[in-house]
Amino acid sequence: QLLDCFVIPVVILLSWFFLLVRYKAVHFIGIVVCILGMGCMAGADVLVGRQQGAGENKLIGDLLVLGGATLYGISNVCEEYIVRNLSRVEFLGMIGLFGSFFSGIQLAIMEHKELLKVPWDWQIGLLYVGFSACMFGLYSFMPVVIKKTSATAVNLSLLTADLYSLFCGLFLFHYKVCG
Repeated sequence: QLLDCFVIPVVILLSWFFLLVRYKAVHFIGIVVCILGMGCMAGADVLVGRQQGAGENKLIGDLLVLGGATLYGISNVCEEYIVRNLSRVEFLGMIGLFGSFFSGIQLAIMEHKELLKVPWDWQIGLLYVGFSACMFGLYSFMPVVIKKTSATAVNLSLLTADLYSLFCGLFLFHYKVCG
């Protein structure tokens, strides 16, 4: 949630400065709401000290998420520039080529031991194929949506996914809000 909330102000500011998109006052009110929500989530992590994982320093974790959100916002604005001014096919080809290359290196360095521990069977293989198909669809349709709307609209749409997951948790899986 912290990533989703922070990437929107990053994308709006980068679009303002580099793509020369001009926003209205209501957009900047939205930025303030995102930043306030982000501050509340980060403050809750630090003050309440929820035990969601084994991490000891949640502030450093939150700062790393903010750095990741900034890089994600930069990539979305660059993607918008490329698909609007250059070739969408070239963008998809280059992201597939370089994404596979760098992800493979990262996998070999960081996850090779964990990958060897996976009890491979057809169900796990099917899950990997399904995940790959979802990622293929996301990265194939993202440039089309960005070209027709904007990087800002795409990130606002991704933010609404959190709301849908909340509704699914409450109404489909009967999660309790308190207690």
